Amino acid sequence: MEQAYVIILANGLNGLGAVRSAVHAGIKTYTLVANPKDLTAYSRYSKPFQLIPLNPTVSEVRPVLDRIRSTEGAPGVVLACSDSSAELIGQLKDSGYSAHHLIGPTSKATNILNDKRQECQVMDSGGVTLPKTYYHLESSPPESFPVLVKPRSFREYEALGSKNLVLDSPEAADEFREKFKGQLDKFIAQEIIPGDDNNLWVCNVTFDLNQNLSSCFVFNRLGTMPSHYGVTSLAISRDNQTLREECERIGRALGYTGPAMIEFKRDPSSGKYYYIETNPRLGMCNWFDTRCGINNVLASARIANGDSVDFQPQKNNRIYWNFLGDLIARLENRENVLAIAWLYLGLLRRQRVGALFYWRDPVPAFKYSWDTMKNTALRVFRIVRNKVI
Repeated sequence: MEQAYVIILANGLNGLGAVRSAVHAGIKTYTLVANPKDLTAYSRYSKPFQLIPLNPTVSEVRPVLDRIRSTEGAPGVVLACSDSSAELIGQLKDSGYSAHHLIGPTSKATNILNDKRQECQVMDSGGVTLPKTYYHLESSPPESFPVLVKPRSFREYEALGSKNLVLDSPEAADEFREKFKGQLDKFIAQEIIPGDDNNLWVCNVTFDLNQNLSSCFVFNRLGTMPSHYGVTSLAISRDNQTLREECERIGRALGYTGPAMIEFKRDPSSGKYYYIETNPRLGMCNWFDTRCGINNVLASARIANGDSVDFQPQKNNRIYWNFLGDLIARLENRENVLAIAWLYLGLLRRQRVGALFYWRDPVPAFKYSWDTMKNTALRVFRIVRNKVI
């Protein structure tokens, strides 16, 4: 059966990888971005891209989708690369929109996953292993430390000022509760599972229309930015049957369809894997999936088109490397410079997939590097200025 074209609601690295993965599979692609300076917009594979409003409503995005349908004469596959665009796909489903295939979970499942309290409660009831979780910080403050405070949704990132916050003592918890008095319902807290970054695991998956696991790529994080609690900056592809089975359990608990990024952490002392979160969209490292033989954009297109997804074993022991981001994160974490150099030299022995650089599409890497160096220089300048003042 002929592959459907894809319409990618692009955002940053996620969107860049999705566009490259679609082109790699020979699928025609329409790229929709909310910002002409989005990283995806610099890819030669995104030309021409179409602009949509930031966090568009159903009524704002439908005309754009309708024009594409009119041009093609057949439905395409709409794919999300951010939490907000995943919500949009759910809302389009609820509105009865049928001009395109909307590959993603229902709005009910998306709303659950975009609310950490609901997400963890559903996983707990579905038999998924969670770190100790504090759902109501106003009435039930943390009893053991350290804990990681998480905004319940991406909307609360601004309130916290970051994606998460570590509380390492009762005094820090008291200070947090005083600072955010009246807003504590916006957050949950979870016990921090011990272990370095190499105990972090990610599964980029696709569930079919019957909520069966059709595609799964597993990798082991080796570094994050910022260190320990950020996004992937360094990783190695490693299959893990235990986590595949855990993903199947999660898909059933949610009644999930479409692509997702599911994160776990392994407790090095017990060997037990703990569920961290599910993002209801294509994972940030989806280009890594593709270069290791598992193309979740292609899998989504085949599912939408009523086709089966052929099983392919993933290519293991390949390295995903965001060199500049990983280096800055390690330096900010005050890691030994010689140890970093020794680690990086060891990576040169393995096949590597650049997070950004791709020789057939080099401009996004140069754009990212320039922005990163400029922002780092500004941060250093502010620190030095504040010390002088």
